[in-house]
Amino acid sequence: MIFELKKIRKLDKKYKNIAFSILMGLGMSLFMSLVMTIINIGLNKLFLMFWMKAWAIGFLAALPAVLILPRLIGKLLVNIIQE
Repeated sequence: MIFELKKIRKLDKKYKNIAFSILMGLGMSLFMSLVMTIINIGLNKLFLMFWMKAWAIGFLAALPAVLILPRLIGKLLVNIIQE
């Protein structure tokens, strides 16, 4: 197993979807803010400061989205996907 956590207390499996959503929001906002910061200011001595600020704002925007949108998209798909 790539990531094996033995000494850390594990979450109950009922929290799997929430934990997945939070980690996905964290990862996506981190990656997207990295790309956008490189495009906007390039790699310079202020890069890390700008990137971390952009990531913090991006994560605050992404977190509600990843927690709310899956339910809404699921309901939408029920209406547009043929059984």
